[in-house]
Amino acid sequence: MTKSLIPNKQLSQPVPGRVPAGVGRDLMAMIAEYGGDPEIFLRSAGLLSLKTVLMDRSDERDSIAHRDFTRLYARATALLDEVAGRQEGRTSITKGGIDMMCYAIITCRTLRDVIARMDSFFALLAPRTGRLTLTVTRGEARLDMATIRKVRNSCAYLSDLTGLATHHRLFGWLIGEDMPLLGAAMRYPPLLDARTVAYLLPYPVEHHAPENSLRFPARYVDRPVVRDHHELDLLLERFPFDIEEPQSKQTPLSDRIAHLYASMLASGDAPVTGNELARQFSISVATLKRRLTAEGTSLSRIKANARRDLAVHLLRDPRLSIAEVGRRAHFSDTGSFCRAFRQWTGKPPSRWRSGLNG
Repeated sequence: MTKSLIPNKQLSQPVPGRVPAGVGRDLMAMIAEYGGDPEIFLRSAGLLSLKTVLMDRSDERDSIAHRDFTRLYARATALLDEVAGRQEGRTSITKGGIDMMCYAIITCRTLRDVIARMDSFFALLAPRTGRLTLTVTRGEARLDMATIRKVRNSCAYLSDLTGLATHHRLFGWLIGEDMPLLGAAMRYPPLLDARTVAYLLPYPVEHHAPENSLRFPARYVDRPVVRDHHELDLLLERFPFDIEEPQSKQTPLSDRIAHLYASMLASGDAPVTGNELARQFSISVATLKRRLTAEGTSLSRIKANARRDLAVHLLRDPRLSIAEVGRRAHFSDTGSFCRAFRQWTGKPPSRWRSGLNG
């Protein structure tokens, strides 16, 4: 039943490691509770080899391969989400829906923008999803994720817990940092084993809360998005079921700023200043300049390269005049653009364009 929702190709290239078998057993217990035959489920997921450790034994020392857990978690949450949706008389959001949301937010500039666009996306899916509310006070940000569920059993609990964990991991991945949580809250009593909850969301979880929510340091709200479409394509092969997908991005600061400048220019906005960048990356301007110097570049060079790359891209469109290309590349006048372009390429933009067909 769930096989079509989670194609096998989306679960490739798992992170090496082991997962406590008890977490998998909890998922299997829920499969049995909500009407599925665990053995048939394992067979359909291609995981029948796990039957002994997940159904016939209860040794706390048992573990399963991370790649197998990723597949188990994907299939189980798809099935249980479907059950939770039927309890409410509606369809649940699918892996395809999650992917579309991710593509909708990848062009956002900051995490704050990501949250606002996510909320707009969820509004289009109503009543299948609740709305998001971001509150920032005294150095702490709280993201409320309204639950619209009337039936709050363990099946719904797992679905909402997965939602919280998914948002947290996605936020960290987008900004390229391991974003710590100050805590999480759920509008439920504790309906899953604490070990399973801690594995899926390894932070303190408050129960019986007014709303499902995540709390994190406010400084992360204005962190820039440093990922691109290509990286997103790779992430979505496993996301959101690969719990160990790394969030941090070991990328030079210059590359992060280049990506941010390119995104701003493509959106029609002027690149931010050095002071604004330093604030976004939570470093001083002096540290920003020093790190860029160590990487063999500077803000002015990164900005110039971003304008050059955008201009070269736009000049390929014959419908755009040279003046319009210069304006979109944020030059004050056509003469300034032509002089800069000649310095970059050795040719004026008109001659460079005419050479495209030569």
